[in-house]
Amino acid sequence: MVVPARFWRVTVGILLAAVVWIQVRHWPELASAQQRNNTSERRPLVLDRAPARMIADPNPVFRAVVLDAEHGEVFMANDKESAGTSVLVYPTQFPPTNRIMEPKRRIAGPKTDLGMVCGLALSIEHGELYSVSGETGTLNVYPVDSTGNVGPARRLRGVMPRASAGVFLDVKNDELFITTEHVNRISVYPRTFQEDQEPVRFIQGPATGLGDPHGIYVDSVANEIFVSNHGNWRETQPGEGEVRGPDSLTRTSLGYNVPGRVVPLNPSTGKFLGPSITVHSRSASGNTPPLRIIHGPHTQLSLPDGIYRDPVSGEIIVANTGDDSVLFFAKDAAGDAAPVRVLKGPATKMKGPVGVSIDAKRNELWVASWDSHVAAVFPRMANGNIAPLRVIRTASENAPLASMGRIGAVAYDPKRKEILAPN
Repeated sequence: MVVPARFWRVTVGILLAAVVWIQVRHWPELASAQQRNNTSERRPLVLDRAPARMIADPNPVFRAVVLDAEHGEVFMANDKESAGTSVLVYPTQFPPTNRIMEPKRRIAGPKTDLGMVCGLALSIEHGELYSVSGETGTLNVYPVDSTGNVGPARRLRGVMPRASAGVFLDVKNDELFITTEHVNRISVYPRTFQEDQEPVRFIQGPATGLGDPHGIYVDSVANEIFVSNHGNWRETQPGEGEVRGPDSLTRTSLGYNVPGRVVPLNPSTGKFLGPSITVHSRSASGNTPPLRIIHGPHTQLSLPDGIYRDPVSGEIIVANTGDDSVLFFAKDAAGDAAPVRVLKGPATKMKGPVGVSIDAKRNELWVASWDSHVAAVFPRMANGNIAPLRVIRTASENAPLASMGRIGAVAYDPKRKEILAPN
């Protein structure tokens, strides 16, 4: 008797299904046994020796900058891990010098819980310094006169999304505003937050115009929020990025021993919107459109970072990292508006500017440059290719540029004999 081919196909299919079912049913036992076998044969590899050589920048860099004009102090964040992340405090007034200048005090050490410090804010009235670490998703609070290896007085941790960047304290309304890059979000917390405090509101969603937000400034008189955006965008929904939500990757990365559902990959919604400055209502919440957007080729925006508003003229001041410049926009600028003036050129000593602030008491503009290890002080109305009034250096003038930030991977090109390190 000849058995039909269809019979064999069905039979083989049933047998394969049975094998798979048995494997799945007994997978925990099989995996456990295999793990025991692997463990018995496994030998740890311990590198208890110094590296043959190292590529690293040993000098601190300047990231965020915030001023205490009344007490004559400037606080600047150093996010360079190879130099030990820290907050450096300098006097605002000092004789011009081209030498390396040591801070009057610094907050640094393992007890500080400082990660990659991206943003700083200051409350003179309450004597508090606020530090946002994007690496750990942590907001730390220190007494303003802290020095050395000291722990924070309190912290916000476990509820704030990672990759947060900028922070601003609205003194009038006693609120802290924090930007988060990858989920295009502004979170608002009370200044008196407790460790597990949820935001009182947030701005997030496709209509907001936010795209990889970095710097943030809040004008409590005009009730407006100014945000600098790099322009990297993907569709997000209000609430996305919550640490306690269903995002299992976020929960796992923060050490939560709570299983989350596996989220399947969806078709990409990512695109590049181009750099911009979005202006929002201070009380905005959810998926609310901005009041206006500064965006277009005439703006000259390129990787805009730190942002500040001159309290007298109302000008919007932006550290334009990608173009080694500082841009000044009219207070009511919108659309494809050109800056009213530009601070740029070799005489400025700016390279990769990331932070800006105004010392209204002394009519001075502070600019922190990440690449060149320099914080430069200019006249408030500085324009063009002019030299700063004075500078603070953490490295000699002929030192190599900082260049390397947080390196996520490393590769070697044997053909060109080059090491590739994405930042």
